[in-house]
Amino acid sequence: MIRTLIIEDESPAARRLEKMLQALDNEIEIVGVTDTVAASVEWLSKNRQPDLIMLDIQLGDGLSFSIFRQVKVESYVIFTTAYDEYAIQAFELNSIGYLLKPVSASGLEASLAKFRKMHGVPQTIDIESIIQTMEERRERVRKRFVVNVGSRLRVIEAANVGYFYSLEKNTFLCTTDDKHYPLEYSLDTIEAMLEDSAWFRVNRGFIVSMKAIVRIDIMSKSRIKLTTEPHFKEEIMVSGPRTPKFRTWLER
Repeated sequence: MIRTLIIEDESPAARRLEKMLQALDNEIEIVGVTDTVAASVEWLSKNRQPDLIMLDIQLGDGLSFSIFRQVKVESYVIFTTAYDEYAIQAFELNSIGYLLKPVSASGLEASLAKFRKMHGVPQTIDIESIIQTMEERRERVRKRFVVNVGSRLRVIEAANVGYFYSLEKNTFLCTTDDKHYPLEYSLDTIEAMLEDSAWFRVNRGFIVSMKAIVRIDIMSKSRIKLTTEPHFKEEIMVSGPRTPKFRTWLER
């Protein structure tokens, strides 16, 4: 049997995950469900290490990373997260398993397949490295942009930008009150400056804020059209390869 501990602070999500796990593999045995850092540390201190831990990042009393600082974890761990793009990037850099919420059956099945392949090989989780990666990424997030307005400079808060776009090899931003200003950065550079949960690169020439999207039209299975406020004079289409990730981004 695969002894599995679920650490999740939302009861419906924990029950759903338990049902999905047992439906995918009849060898899964749920040996415990905890919902806080404190309860998880206590469980791990008093019980035999499980084979697998399904671990939510944000718990009721803090981030689950602190569990690893209080008790030695020798189990294979799959993190689940609904929103933290920084954590996702940190996991990818450290080759650690993760699933985006809401957890899909296909994603869970792929993670279980990876677990079976790695079962018996201790998973090394460098929590300090993960946290450092997250903090470094947060430090690069731009909170404001400086633009030229004639002979003056104007500071624009990122929260007051509706979208960024390229036009004739130049880059511009549009504020929420429909003012357009040129920028010296490329869209690639700007994309790296923005908080991933709030912004999305819909195609090569357009980055949109979640707050600026007022309508989403499905044109076909792989084509999505956006309408923004302020209005953009050209058609905004989510490129085909980006459509699945765009749908996931909308659910965060």
